[in-house]
Amino acid sequence: MTSNYNNNDYKNLVAYYPLRGGEDLVSPTLSVKPGRFRFSRNYECDISGRPRRIDGYERFDGQPKPSDASYWILNFDAGWTEIEVDDTVEGDTSGATGKVLTVAVESGSWAVGDAVGYLILYNVTGTFVNDEPILVSASAVATTSSAASENGADNDTDNAAWAQAAIEAARLDIAAVPGSGSLLGAWQYSGVKYAFRNNAGGTAGAMYKSSAAGWVLCTLGRSVDFTSGGTTEIVAGNTVTGATSGATAVVGRVILTSGTWAGGDAAGRFIFTTQTGTLQSENLNVGAVTNLATIGGNSTANALPLGGRYEFENYNFGGHSNTRRMYACNGVGTAFEWDGTVFVPIITGMTTDTPKHLKCHKGHLFLIFSGGSIQHSSFLDPYEWSAITGAAELAIGDEGVGMAVIPGDVLAIFGRNSTKLLYGTTIDDWDLRTHSNESGAIEWTIQRIGGNVVYLDDRGITTLSATDTYGDFDSNTISTDVQPFLNSMRGLEIASVKVRKKNQYRLFFTDGHVLILTINGDTIVGYTRAYYDDPVACCCSVEDTSGNEELFFGSTDGFVYQMDKGTSFDGGAIESYLKVHANHLKTPTYKKRFRKLTVELDAPNNITLSVSPDYSYGTDESPSGQDLSIAASGGSWDIDAWESFVWDGPSVSTGEARIDGSGLSIGLDFYHTGIYDSPHTIQGVIVHYDVRGLNR
Repeated sequence: MTSNYNNNDYKNLVAYYPLRGGEDLVSPTLSVKPGRFRFSRNYECDISGRPRRIDGYERFDGQPKPSDASYWILNFDAGWTEIEVDDTVEGDTSGATGKVLTVAVESGSWAVGDAVGYLILYNVTGTFVNDEPILVSASAVATTSSAASENGADNDTDNAAWAQAAIEAARLDIAAVPGSGSLLGAWQYSGVKYAFRNNAGGTAGAMYKSSAAGWVLCTLGRSVDFTSGGTTEIVAGNTVTGATSGATAVVGRVILTSGTWAGGDAAGRFIFTTQTGTLQSENLNVGAVTNLATIGGNSTANALPLGGRYEFENYNFGGHSNTRRMYACNGVGTAFEWDGTVFVPIITGMTTDTPKHLKCHKGHLFLIFSGGSIQHSSFLDPYEWSAITGAAELAIGDEGVGMAVIPGDVLAIFGRNSTKLLYGTTIDDWDLRTHSNESGAIEWTIQRIGGNVVYLDDRGITTLSATDTYGDFDSNTISTDVQPFLNSMRGLEIASVKVRKKNQYRLFFTDGHVLILTINGDTIVGYTRAYYDDPVACCCSVEDTSGNEELFFGSTDGFVYQMDKGTSFDGGAIESYLKVHANHLKTPTYKKRFRKLTVELDAPNNITLSVSPDYSYGTDESPSGQDLSIAASGGSWDIDAWESFVWDGPSVSTGEARIDGSGLSIGLDFYHTGIYDSPHTIQGVIVHYDVRGLNR
């Protein structure tokens, strides 16, 4: 903080201080650093510690995203059949399509066949051209009188109205995952998003994938045990035929559990992607080659159990570009593998084969079972769980709650009240060491962020990070500033996620609260809080096919939402509050008259921000809040991204408020609400004041 005293009588003083560092709920009032927050809602700290209103979230199912929606203007004439809102129109020549938002007839009429006007469309594919018939349900209804133009309104009012209408129409097209209850898991594999939910009858789980038409139920195929009938190998892609039944099935995966094909004693399981007819106890043929395998009866449908909570990882055990696959477990059924087509239950041989957490590490699939058992597969074979081929069990003496790979390629295994570190590469040199017998983690809170593992334990948010000595690690509690909030939320934690592009750790609670920690390397930048209208039940951080980070969460309402997408809470306003600690301006015992406040911001669009001062820690009378009209910030040619700034706007947006009042200190409350406003960042404040004298 800096102050500029202009006169010996302490008149017309000016103080500037930045808003930085997040919430501080524990420091004594007089020692709180100026610019820290005593409460925040729906703000986050950027990498510099400044308060930035959070991004929104919006529903997702693979159809066009609401925040990406645009509108198109399509002029028409010779209209003879009425076009209605929600119709899908098609260009007979171009093949372009779009859904109708608005129909405006400017002259003529449908009845006479000479209607002239325009359509406002959204979800447009292709390019409409001039003078082509417009089709609705394959019937011509009018003719285009120009090529379609995107976002081409000739005034700001229409542009805003049509853009917002396109966003909301696209939102209504997106549906919840079919079924009942909360989302049980969400993930991405090979560019496709997957969601897990109980079926509508509440009798089993189901896996859905995103598509241009919304959520599509995944077919999980069938399984059957076999013994070999000869030395000819059956491989994935073969079609087998029952020698007696004549039923056929396409082999998706062959899993050997003993023997070899060459030795004529192979035994294991077939995973079928499709089957026609009913197999029975019989031999299986492939084409004209007979008696290649024997089965004891019909295959059984692969299925997901009811309930559970899913955990995922994509990993390549095969080393080829096409052998990277998705692995998952849910705590109520077997783990499984999925490659977009073939679903493989992973059977470990455990009496209760229901692993609840997994991690792929050094060519092994590690699974955590209830009771403190950690098991891993054989090397480079997630299907093989025999000690003879390199699988093993590790006992940690505690209820396992998760795993993370930490610097040095060491596997951290977290118990509820302990932490173990696994060094080595295979069963031949594993070295399981105890890091702590007193401190563990709370389930679903463990995230690897850069060189740190961040998690919640009974003491608060903790990091496990490498020390200067290679192979050694320290754990430190880092949530002192917000510990009162964490204490009040104990037992409500439900999920966590890392946000790579913002260096953030987010911790979610069942009542909708979110705690946001921003980290810069090993430095804690600051904590803030958010509140989601739709509570998080599960979440994930993934990368799309271009390497861009995407964040998703499943909620209790059955929807999958994309975080940090859009400017609203799925169409609802984002209300943001920021309460800044009182600042005595280096003179805690002197009375002051406060005259004017200037707020500096980064604002991508024009916004209204309310500011309210309070004096003497709220004990003196304070003026009512004032709405500041903030003009959008400008940018620089060839420096800032086009369309991310207002061409003729100021480089820093400001708002001024007359705040006539007296007190020993000044605190500030900020409030903003909006559906279509992009996030703003508050940089700092300038306070104009006089010093009146010593408080006696």
